[in-house]
Amino acid sequence: MSAPTHEYPYPPPQQQQHAPSSKGLGIAAMVVGIVAIVLSFIPVIAGVSFILGPIAVVLGTIAFVKRRGRGQGITGVITGALAVLIAIIGFALFGAFMTAVDDEMQSTEGSDTAEADTSEEAEATVAEEEAAEAEEESEAAQAQEDEGAEPTPAEDAGDEGSRENPLPIGETVSNEDWEVTINSVTLNADDQIAAENEFSDPAPEGSSYALINMTATYLGDESEVPLLGTEVAYVSGSGETVSAFDQLVIAPDEFDSATELYNGGTEEGNVALAVPEGDEDGALRVRLGFVDTEDHFFAVQ
Repeated sequence: MSAPTHEYPYPPPQQQQHAPSSKGLGIAAMVVGIVAIVLSFIPVIAGVSFILGPIAVVLGTIAFVKRRGRGQGITGVITGALAVLIAIIGFALFGAFMTAVDDEMQSTEGSDTAEADTSEEAEATVAEEEAAEAEEESEAAQAQEDEGAEPTPAEDAGDEGSRENPLPIGETVSNEDWEVTINSVTLNADDQIAAENEFSDPAPEGSSYALINMTATYLGDESEVPLLGTEVAYVSGSGETVSAFDQLVIAPDEFDSATELYNGGTEEGNVALAVPEGDEDGALRVRLGFVDTEDHFFAVQ
């Protein structure tokens, strides 16, 4: 009788173990993409995004294909691409801004050059006119000398509008920015001053207030206040100047020298000046301009 045979089962096959895949490449792509998108918002170093952005896209693509952190790889691709796009937009906006600034500077320089040329032409024209007038006066004086005639009173008095030959009340004087008309002069106006405001300073001894009614019109391009371009004062026969600011006085219908006027704007009112009594040779002085000034004189009596 044969011995029983025993069958021994084979051991079950062992399942092959797979090492977990590394996510380092995907994480690297994500980090580089985030850094690139942050730097793209900083104008000074936004150009670095043109380097880091493509690196993040490449690393993210490799991580996605080789399954080394697919989620992080996708994030790297997206952030890298966005960083490059934002950097391009930023540089385009910056270039447009610089172009606009350059155009504005060139426009300003061109305007200044045109104004300078116009000013030079105007000065040349004035010089030519003055030369022509001087030549005419010289010829007239020579003719009178040849004929043995004496100069006329007007010629002996000086140019019209000077202290020696003041303009009559009602005349208008002007420069390139302002036009001023002296409408009327009211002497001995102390009672009117006192009636307007009892706290006004009385006129100094030997003087009385005069009310000068004037009209100022602005002719410039921008805006300006009359205080910076016009001034009315009194110059006595002995040469002393009396300003409207010498006394604290409020005139009726006072001229507002602080009102802002644009081209064509007009201000009218009274200016109070303490005029020396019995000063027959004094004159009103109208000064036009702030830095480059010119004076015109008006008769008072």
